[in-house]
Amino acid sequence: MASNSKYRPVLILGAAPRISVAVARSLHRHGIPVEVASFLATEPKLRSRAIRSFHRLPVKDLHPAKFLDSLLALVRERGFDTVLAAGDPALSVLAEHYDQLSPLLHVGCPPTAIVERVLNKALTLEAAQKCGIKVPFTCTLANVTELEQVAAQLRFPVVAKPGQKGAQVFRVRCFPTLEMLSEALRMNDPGPVLLQEYCPGVGVGVEMLLHKGECAAAFQHRRLKETPATGGVAVIAIAETLDPALAEASLKLLRALEWEGPAMVEFRVDRETGSCFFMEVNGRYWGTSSLPILAGVDFPLYHWQILHGEQPHVSGEYAIGMRWRWTPGYLDRLYSIMARSSGKIVRHTSRIRELVQIPIDFLPPIREALWSWSDPEPFFSELAASIFEHLTAAVNWLLRKLTRGGTSRYAKIYLRLRPEARSTYARLRTADALGTNRKYSQAIPGSMRSALFVCYGNIMRSPMAEAMLKRVLAEQGVNGVGVQSAGLHALAGREAHPLALKVSREIGIPLDNHRAQLLTPEMVASSDLIFAMDFENLAELCVVYPDAKNKIHMLSAFAEGKQRNREIADPYYGDEKTTRQCYAMLMQCVRNLAQSVFPARETASAVGSTPVHY
Repeated sequence: MASNSKYRPVLILGAAPRISVAVARSLHRHGIPVEVASFLATEPKLRSRAIRSFHRLPVKDLHPAKFLDSLLALVRERGFDTVLAAGDPALSVLAEHYDQLSPLLHVGCPPTAIVERVLNKALTLEAAQKCGIKVPFTCTLANVTELEQVAAQLRFPVVAKPGQKGAQVFRVRCFPTLEMLSEALRMNDPGPVLLQEYCPGVGVGVEMLLHKGECAAAFQHRRLKETPATGGVAVIAIAETLDPALAEASLKLLRALEWEGPAMVEFRVDRETGSCFFMEVNGRYWGTSSLPILAGVDFPLYHWQILHGEQPHVSGEYAIGMRWRWTPGYLDRLYSIMARSSGKIVRHTSRIRELVQIPIDFLPPIREALWSWSDPEPFFSELAASIFEHLTAAVNWLLRKLTRGGTSRYAKIYLRLRPEARSTYARLRTADALGTNRKYSQAIPGSMRSALFVCYGNIMRSPMAEAMLKRVLAEQGVNGVGVQSAGLHALAGREAHPLALKVSREIGIPLDNHRAQLLTPEMVASSDLIFAMDFENLAELCVVYPDAKNKIHMLSAFAEGKQRNREIADPYYGDEKTTRQCYAMLMQCVRNLAQSVFPARETASAVGSTPVHY
């Protein structure tokens, strides 16, 4: 493999640095050109000597059709002959579009139905049980409201995970009590969630490359430290001898799943009691991918060779005892322990012990996940981002102490926004603090015949505004006006929030039949007026849909007095009183909107423009 021109390029889908860069370097060393594409707004732009080009695809969740068209066009234009998944979101995409991609190039995963058995954790656990492999007690909640129904069956501590791998809704966390679990699920609103019995012990990963039901290569590592400390991803790991029993169980399970390609089978092993539980299967390249490569098991190269009909040369031996560290994850773990957010169920973990251990964990023999003397930029870029994140968290903690939550809340919103929307949000928030936003005016045409209300989850504010406007227009005898609502981060099909249901019945505009829907480009394109509830909604709408900026407004532009152009606060974390106050404000705005913008029957022909201040 002497020159880049000898081989067609490989596309790595997904930009998780410690995965994508490790795979890219493996292939690049053997003369195979590599490019990376990302479809997640949260993923950074990767720069590495091993990555020939980086491509930013449309955000799939917001523009699914445009994303697929762009991906297929990229494959054709760049001449890729192989696509590999870095992370579960990428694996989910490859599985979803397997039929469109497989005629064009080698897809580094099995067909859709097989991948679903791995992405759906319930199906994976079921397959493991059928293979006679021990699994922890597990239950799946469709939504937060089902927690009470299964509370009596839960054995705490429990681990909460997304019900579908690749959803990326929230981080895996361990909860020592029902109260803490209930509060976290209510605040984060994760949708389908898998609750699993906490298994003490250490995490062990058995990595295998399967081809036609046979193991082409195998490797085993043990997690020495994880983030979070209660159990999660490895931040320090060690290569160890392949355990025959674990290897046999892993191969049996992967065969039962009909897997083809790379996979890591995770176990939790308690060496004091001898118990061993299967946890999950990662059916793609994993976070510790650089460890087996450094130790002598080059999974990406072997995988590429198999996809191209070549026989990989696997020695079967690797550097037992090699230690590996992922520094940004290490800092995350350290921060959580120092902030006492790891919980009390972590044995043998203390602040003093962790601080004393730092110099030992950074001794030279330990190999760094991303470090390379010839290619240092990926390491420093990820490290800088991690340091910035934790400094921001520390400042946020200080602000919360000083301001009793006010500024802290705004900081959290700022950080959870996509980076390109943050400056817009900061400008809106500053203008609100100075009172200048209430002096600004913009004309809204009064001839508009459709309205779209947008909030975060489409379960409280926007559905009520939709229902109210429909009611008001009907009272005025106005017909032919389309009214709908959606959420920028809605979970499709979710019912209205219990508080919204109760208060909506009280005011005679029940939301019992409402089901949340995610905002789509088609909704934006077909709506004449789009109304945001708060500055977060407004900033994100303007950035994601810049072509629609002139028709995006704050609903509070139709409020009265000092509330004009201010936020209609989300009552999600409030109570019945705050929900009633919110709905009273919505009714005021909606009535003024109907009177100002939409013509009544007797004035339907006299339609002009309505100046609105904000």
